[in-house]
Amino acid sequence: MATIKLTDQLGFNVDAQIDPDSTIAKYIKDLSKLRFPKLNFQELTNFRLDQAPVKSVQTGIEFEQPVNIGIDDTEMKIGAGVSGVLKLFSAADKQLFDPDVFADPIDIGPNQIYVGLGTAATVSTGITHKTGDLGFGFNAGSQITLSSYKLFESAPQPLFVDALKESIGSFSLPGDLEDVLNLPVGSVVAVEGNGNIKISGNVDLLSVVNPLAVVSLPDPLGEVKVSSGNAIKVGGSFEITGSYQLRVQKTGKDKVRLGYYKKHGTEFVVKASASAGVTAAVGKFDLIEAVLKAISSDPEADVEALKKGGLSEAQIETIKKVVEAGISRKIEIALGFEFSSQSSSEAAFLFEVELDKVDEAGRKALHDALDGDLSGLSAGSHAGVRPVRSIFTEIKKKRHALKFNLFGIYNSISVSTLILKGRVLFDHATGEVIIADTATASRIAASTLNFAADTEKLKKVMAESVLMTVAYKFSKLVTHAKTDLAISHWYFELHSKTDVATLRNNLEVFEALGLIAANDTQQLIDGRKKFGRTTLYAETSYDDPLVNSLFLNNGAARSQSEYETAGRKAIALLVQSDEDNAARRMPALDDALWKEMSKQGQPNFKFIDALENLNAFDLAVITADYTVIKWWAESMADMGKSLLEMRKFLDEHEGIDSQNKTFKSLRKKLGSKLKEVASNTKAEFGDPWGLVAMDQASGGKAGAKALITGPDFTLFKERA
Repeated sequence: MATIKLTDQLGFNVDAQIDPDSTIAKYIKDLSKLRFPKLNFQELTNFRLDQAPVKSVQTGIEFEQPVNIGIDDTEMKIGAGVSGVLKLFSAADKQLFDPDVFADPIDIGPNQIYVGLGTAATVSTGITHKTGDLGFGFNAGSQITLSSYKLFESAPQPLFVDALKESIGSFSLPGDLEDVLNLPVGSVVAVEGNGNIKISGNVDLLSVVNPLAVVSLPDPLGEVKVSSGNAIKVGGSFEITGSYQLRVQKTGKDKVRLGYYKKHGTEFVVKASASAGVTAAVGKFDLIEAVLKAISSDPEADVEALKKGGLSEAQIETIKKVVEAGISRKIEIALGFEFSSQSSSEAAFLFEVELDKVDEAGRKALHDALDGDLSGLSAGSHAGVRPVRSIFTEIKKKRHALKFNLFGIYNSISVSTLILKGRVLFDHATGEVIIADTATASRIAASTLNFAADTEKLKKVMAESVLMTVAYKFSKLVTHAKTDLAISHWYFELHSKTDVATLRNNLEVFEALGLIAANDTQQLIDGRKKFGRTTLYAETSYDDPLVNSLFLNNGAARSQSEYETAGRKAIALLVQSDEDNAARRMPALDDALWKEMSKQGQPNFKFIDALENLNAFDLAVITADYTVIKWWAESMADMGKSLLEMRKFLDEHEGIDSQNKTFKSLRKKLGSKLKEVASNTKAEFGDPWGLVAMDQASGGKAGAKALITGPDFTLFKERA
């Protein structure tokens, strides 16, 4: 039987016999010597494992020469020098694995001791990740950690040196299903590194329709034929890249737990491919039909209209690709959120396997899973394999939504008409699908990516369209088949490197929308300084009754001063007293100062006593705030008067002829006012201030939600 010579700090040698069923015999055939530079075998000869003085410390393992690992070819290599570590884990340690690094630590019982052996290895640059190799899905050329934990729980415990020899002789790697079968009961093996996990499966996405108006007025009294809240079945494949641990625990003679754990504090990149035929429908319209069934109140008519509308094969394929791109991006975001927000006590993917019950298909799926491809396990059920947890399942449970922003739907009435006369785009930042009239599409299209919208341009157009849409809905010029269909207004920002100040500003959006309390922010930051790459998404929504309250107060049009108060309150909520630009709070909180500013007007603010000592920058920011608040308040008040006039006329003249002179005059007046508001829409209205100002105008009753996602910080809050 082959042996490995173990040498201590004094040159004393002992031989460890290699278990012929171990993976060390199978994969590491040229390993003949190991040196333990901090151990003295003679001193430890009479110590039992539970008495050994090394139990609370770790000691290095030195490889005298490079060691190749593999069967036929070298698939990974251990470098010469101190490349390994030995550590004992007892009940005093409470558990294997640090829960701050990897989830689901394994509890250690009072009579249990694990001998842990680990080593760093480099994955071969020529690794192909074929079934049964030792790639584990990790990147070629990257460094990984191989760890094997041998459990000893007999009484009395064996001698330390004997336990060390036995642990080295049975060192295990989960290279193949046979390796897992041969693991001693109670043993744990783990491989850590940076690589790719592949999964596949189906998920339902809720469709959320956001009907948005454009500047030109629609024909009067049309009913918009859209629907919301229906499910779209999505199938696809997904690749997840990041730092993870593959862990196998032998829990019984023929039972194992196979888990994949994200390394806490690291970022995962998700690539999704929502490939063709997301429903069972057959034919070139399969995906388009699925979309129409989800967002149209008359999908059959819309499908027929599209088929008769002269769409070319190329146009159909383009629409299909755009919608799939939006769906794929939405699932990427959803998976990224689940990875970032998963509990420290949960695996990303965890399976319990009864090895004696696994059939041939299950064996193939397990073989692939050990190499990082979970597609076979995640896509179907297999005898002997029980899924315990999957992030993919969590997405199904939470029913993530895919939003369709329909710019110009009030002029088109039906979704099919909007598609035929416009363009279909998607927003890469949010995954939202955009169906827009040609003019709007040209305004928001990205210059560098086909079929994609420019997020910054989209934010401004979105803000403008939200103002137009609440006006349309309030005027009663248009109606919905579903009266509870809400208008939503969103804001998105991305930070490649997020510091405390940036995260705090993002959390202030949560505070301003009433999603967290003011004293929660500091607790959430919790003394940390850096948060990596983060995104903020915030959204408000308004149903018909709430739209009415935006313009009416006790049946009368709301005054400009009411909107000014709401706009000032938004500034006060978004700017805290201890921030560098805290001077912005002065006119937001001081009624007398605001009155004086309104009296003096621009550019005379520097002559106001309360502002004369401000530096040029603070004065400029306050001036900008004043400008945008005045613009918004005047616009809302003026629109309200024109809208109320139109609304009253329509209420009193049901079924009015569109050629009626009075109606045409009111319509022209309203159209002019809306065009004026649209052309003067300030960029700041597309920022969080716009969201919060409108919410304040509604009395804080808008539907609201906000999400921050990052590798080490995730927060989602929502109010109905």
